[in-house]
Amino acid sequence: MLLEVEGLSVVIEGRRRHPFEPRAQARILRDVSLHVAAGETLGLVGESGSGKTTLGRAILRRLPITTGRISFQGEDITHLEGEALRQRRRHMQMIFQDPYASLNPRRTVAEIIAEPLRAHGLGADRAAVAARVAELIALVGLPGDAATRHPHAFSGGQRQRVGIARALAM
Repeated sequence: MLLEVEGLSVVIEGRRRHPFEPRAQARILRDVSLHVAAGETLGLVGESGSGKTTLGRAILRRLPITTGRISFQGEDITHLEGEALRQRRRHMQMIFQDPYASLNPRRTVAEIIAEPLRAHGLGADRAAVAARVAELIALVGLPGDAATRHPHAFSGGQRQRVGIARALAM
């Protein structure tokens, strides 16, 4: 299995109304289990606010997990921390449904796609990063001049391809 999620729950504590009152808890996800084999595709479908993005962020360990277990490529990542978690995240990426909301409008497509490479220390050589960005732009079927343009200059489908290229960069 590529990804196994067993009994995942996320509870977030809210604010107190009074200093001596216990914090309210909001159960965001409850007992979610799923299995994805290598080569399979899983689509999460649900109404706005149903927890799709929250589930993705919890799997990536960007949110604290209350209960459950997450295994990626056969390794239990539920309790990974620090550099070990950072290294594992290099192989896990999210592609958001609304690409415009997830792309920085002030950055060019080249900067957006190069960002994960630099964040993970893989962008020391600017020429290598530029070559990888050009390769990814071509791979997802964007026009050759896409690197110098900003997200607002693209259609929704093209913006989604920018998000896919960014995810594939790793």
